[in-house]
Amino acid sequence: MKKNNMLTFIVAGSILSSCGNAVKNNVAPIPEKFQTQVIEPRETELHVTYPATLEGEQTVEIRPKVDGYIEQVLVQEGTYVKRGQPIFDIDANTYKQDVNISLAAIAAAEAELETAGIQVQRTKALVERKIVNTFELKTAVNLERVKKAQLLQAKADLSAARTKLSYTRILSPIDGYIGTLPYKTGSLVSSTAEIPLTSVADTRKVYAYFSLSQQQLQVFLNKYKGNQQHNRLKNMPEVNLILSQGETYPLKGKIETLSGVLNKNTGSANFKAVFANPDGRLWSGSSASVSVPLLLKDALLIPKNATYEIQGKRFVFTVDNKNKVQQMPIEIMDSANEKTYVVTGGLKSGDRIVCEGLQYLSNGMQIVPDGSAAK
Repeated sequence: MKKNNMLTFIVAGSILSSCGNAVKNNVAPIPEKFQTQVIEPRETELHVTYPATLEGEQTVEIRPKVDGYIEQVLVQEGTYVKRGQPIFDIDANTYKQDVNISLAAIAAAEAELETAGIQVQRTKALVERKIVNTFELKTAVNLERVKKAQLLQAKADLSAARTKLSYTRILSPIDGYIGTLPYKTGSLVSSTAEIPLTSVADTRKVYAYFSLSQQQLQVFLNKYKGNQQHNRLKNMPEVNLILSQGETYPLKGKIETLSGVLNKNTGSANFKAVFANPDGRLWSGSSASVSVPLLLKDALLIPKNATYEIQGKRFVFTVDNKNKVQQMPIEIMDSANEKTYVVTGGLKSGDRIVCEGLQYLSNGMQIVPDGSAAK
C-alpha cells in the first residue's frame, strides 16, 4: 500500500513538473535587453504628397450656335486637331435658303431705291418749273431715304444669314485633343442644350490643382524663404507628379500660383503646379498626386516601429537616466517616409527611446538598454 502511494506521488509530481514546463514554454520570455536609440537632429528630405486634379492649359467646350441635325462628325474621340479644323457639320439647307431669301430682298430693295431716286430727280425738275410745290419734293426725298434704309436692313439680314450658315460647320477654336462625343450623326442639337457637342483640351502644358488646409498652409509656406507669397513660390523646389497607377511622371513640375482667398466651404487654399506634356501622356480631367520635396535641417527622426497608437494618438517609451521607461505622447508630421516619422512635439534632442519590444513594457519598468542602437 505504501509502495502504491509513493508511486502515485511520483507520477503526480512528474505531471505537475511537465505542466509547469508547458506553461513556461507557451509564455514568451521578457527580453533581458531592449534596443534603444538616442534622438539627435539631422538633415533629411521628405516628400509630402497631396491629391490633385489635372487640367489642360486650355479646355474649351464646343457648343452649336445654331439648331439642327448633325450631318457629319468629322473627328474621333482623342483625335488631335488644329485650330480652325472642321469637327462637325450641321444640316445647312434651312440656312442656305435664308441666305437666298436675303439676296432676293436686297435685289428688290435696290430696285425700289433706284425707282425712288428717279422720282426725286423728276420732282426736282417739276419744282424748278414750279409745276409742283416743294412738299412733293420733300415726300419724294423721304421715300428715297426709306428705301435706302430698307436696303441696309436687307444687307444686314444677308450678313446674319451668312453668319448662321457659317455656324453649320463647327471649327476647333484651339489646338488640342477631342474629348467625348455624346452626339452622333443624325442627332438633333440645340444652342441651348446643357451637354456640349464635345470639348477640346490643349494639354501641351498640364496644370495639377491641389489644396492645403489653413493650418497646413502656414506650416508649408514657413519652410521657404521670402517675405511675400510670390517670393516663397519662387523658392519652392520642383515637384513630382505621381500618376494614378503609382508611377512617377518623368518630367518635374513647378508650383506657379497660390489662390489668394481661402475656400469658404473647406477653409483650404488652392495651389497650381505646371507640368510639360510634350507626348500627350497626361490627360485633362484625370487624377494624380503632387509630391513636394521638403528639406528639414534639424529634424528629429524616429523609427515607425518605435511608436504605437492609442485612440488616434501616437506614443513612445522614453528611457530616463535610471533606465526606467515612461510612456510619452508625441506629435508627428503628416508626411513620412517608409521607415521613419518626423517628431514635432513630445521629444527633444538627446532623449532615448525604446525601439523594439514595446509590448513587454509598462510605465516605471526598469530595463537594460542595448547601447548598440544608439545614434
